[in-house]
Formats: sequence, C-alpha cells, structure tokens
Amino acid sequence: MTTRSERHYRRLLRAYPRSYRDHRGTEILTTLLEMAEDGRRPGLHLVLSGLWQRFKLPARRPLAWVAALLAAAVLGGFGAAAGTWIAWQTAAAIPSDRKVQALNTGLTGIPGDAPLYHETSAQQGPSVAIQADGTAGWSSARIRDALTGAGWRITSFRESEGRTIPREDMTAAVPIRYGTWTATSGGLRLWGDARVLTGAPFTDAASYNIRVWPVEPAPLRPLTIAGTVAGLLTGWLLVTALARRRLATALATGGFIAATLLAYEFYRDACEVMAYPHGSPRPGNVDTSHGGTFTLICTIIGLFAIAAAVIAARPGPAGAAGQPRLGVPDDGGPALGAS
Repeated sequence: MTTRSERHYRRLLRAYPRSYRDHRGTEILTTLLEMAEDGRRPGLHLVLSGLWQRFKLPARRPLAWVAALLAAAVLGGFGAAAGTWIAWQTAAAIPSDRKVQALNTGLTGIPGDAPLYHETSAQQGPSVAIQADGTAGWSSARIRDALTGAGWRITSFRESEGRTIPREDMTAAVPIRYGTWTATSGGLRLWGDARVLTGAPFTDAASYNIRVWPVEPAPLRPLTIAGTVAGLLTGWLLVTALARRRLATALATGGFIAATLLAYEFYRDACEVMAYPHGSPRPGNVDTSHGGTFTLICTIIGLFAIAAAVIAARPGPAGAAGQPRLGVPDDGGPALGAS
C-alpha cells in the first residue's frame, strides 16, 4: 500500500522532468524511502535537484547551448511584448469613435465628422487623434463648456495671439488666435490645440487637433519585466526538452534565428516602455510595423521550424531500435537528489 511518505516524495519528484522520472523515478523513490527509515528526509535539495535537471543541457553539445541561448533571447522579447499587452488591457478604455466625434464637434463648433486616427503610443498603448479643419470663431468658453459637459476636468488652458507670415495671396499678415488645453477623465487624458485666423480674408478659418489616450496602468512596467523573465526561462526550458535529439536541436536553432528580427523589435518596444517618462505624457506616433513583410515571413518560417523541432523531439515507440528516450541523461550519471 502507498504510504504517506511515498505520496509525499512522489509529489516532490514532480520537480524533475517527466522523462527523467520515467527513467529513474522508481530508483530515486526507493532510495528516498530507505533514507526516511534512517531518519533522513531530503526535501529542498530534492526539489532543487529536479529543477536543475529541467535546466540541464546535454554534455558535449555546443549546438544545444547555442539553441538555448537563442531561444531564451527570442522568447524573452516575445514575453516582454505579451506582458506589455496584458498590462494595457487593465487601462481605461478609449472612448468610442462616436463619442470622440461628438466631443470634437462641441469643442470646435465645426459640424460634420472629422478624420480619426487610431495610433500607438511610445509605451505601446492605444490613443486616438482627431483633426478638424473648417470655419468657426474662437471661443474659450465653448471649449471649456464642451469639456466639462462631457465629464472632463480641465487641468490647463492657455491662449495667445499672433500674426501669420504674409504669403503671395495675402496683402498683409493676418491675426491668429492660439489655444492649448489638457484635461483628464477617470483614467484618460486629453490634449488639444487650436489655430483660428481672426482677420480677412481668412476670418474664422480654424484648425483643431485633439488626442485622447489612457493613463499608464500601474502593472505596465512590472509585467513587461515579468514577461521578459518568463520568456527567457521558457526559451531555455523548451530547448532542454528538445536537445536530446540532434535534428530537433538543429531545427530549433534555425527557427529561433529566423525569429530574431521580430524579437529585436519587441525588445526595442520594451525599452521604450521602460524609458518613457512616468505618467504617460502626450504620446507620440511610433512605428508599429515591426519590420514589415520580411520580418513577418521570417517569423512564420521560424515558427514552422520550431514546430517541426517539437515533432522531431517526440520519443519513438517504446522499445523501438535506435530510438533514444527523450530526456534520459547522456552521461548516465547518478540521479541528483537521490543521495
């Protein structure tokens, strides 16, 4: 009958890879039960030894080390991107296009829909910008009332006067009014500016720009770091599971080399996230193409190669000739934690 000690040690043995347990689990368990009868009860050492086996690469396999380092680096970049994306899911939602258009009409006094631009901030967060050009007189009261009526709290408001530089179609410089303002609403921020001509022949010709974006969520930087670390560990562990087969190791190496371009882009994005001023000031446009078509093609090829490596690493039928068991140590050394 299964004893309480045996059940306890079987749980601790789960720290070892399954293939290693299948190969030496009975031997280790028997040794542990014998040690327990003598009053010795290894615990932490057993778990640490199991984790070491999970991270251990085959001896005298330089390609396995190359593959492991590549995998860790590439999946670290992917993990950083995943952590950043998860963090932004906790941020305040951008208002709908209809609400942004309604706010723009109230602010500017220009009827009709204006062009909307959905963009990505330097911290990989969402933002929406709207640009309205038309005829409408300058009114700071209209702007303030539109913002407060839509639930925004004005945090700054500045206006000034100037004159345009005369052109060939102008007999003289035209007076112009400038305005800039910022506001917050819940977890959102707003920035806007206006240029309104107040003299002939372009009286009340106006141009407005408005941008709305969510405040940086608190988990953003921690999750970006956590995603990077998780990716590094996952990449290394993946290769340790594949490295017992030379074909799988070669396929994995090629696959991760092909995916390095996209990983580099993700690392660059992660650096932007970490280095950007805290508090999400006015975001700027960033390149989200990630290298374009060539990078996408390389990444797809890399993913297929990695999938092929996983298939190639699957153990053959039990007892089949020439089919080594996945995960069985090449050195034939004693099991860690068994003594």
